[in-house]
Amino acid sequence: MFPWNKQFPFNHSEFTKQFQEMNPKEIENYIQTVMSSIFGNDFSKNFPFQGEMQNNQSKNLPGQTAPEIFETNDYIYVKLAVNSSEINSLKIQHTTTQLMLINNQNEDISPLTFMLPAPVKRKGTKARYIDGFIEIQLIKLKEHSITEVEISK
Repeated sequence: MFPWNKQFPFNHSEFTKQFQEMNPKEIENYIQTVMSSIFGNDFSKNFPFQGEMQNNQSKNLPGQTAPEIFETNDYIYVKLAVNSSEINSLKIQHTTTQLMLINNQNEDISPLTFMLPAPVKRKGTKARYIDGFIEIQLIKLKEHSITEVEISK
């Protein structure tokens, strides 16, 4: 049989000793490294309440701020400040989980990508420019695909 009590879940005396000797900055750096290797370098904008990480917002175009994203029962609204001169060169694309803003005039700038708080439909998105802001309305996806998993015996 397995020696369950030997180190289940940890060897308590050694684990407690190691835990007390840990440096919080080293732990934070390790977590940041693991998370960036899994989710990419700009993962922090997708996770709320990250403390210092909130200051490391995604690279916005000069003069731009992060968008306001608001969720209702049926829609997701994104409000983004944009100069009127940039409207003609701006292209908006989205997947079910991300919103991408592409600047057609300057291909050197990578597209801005923002995670959406809920899945959205592929069609029915509306965008309009009002008083220095682009307001984007995305329709939330109500049908979530459900997969049944058989338990093997």
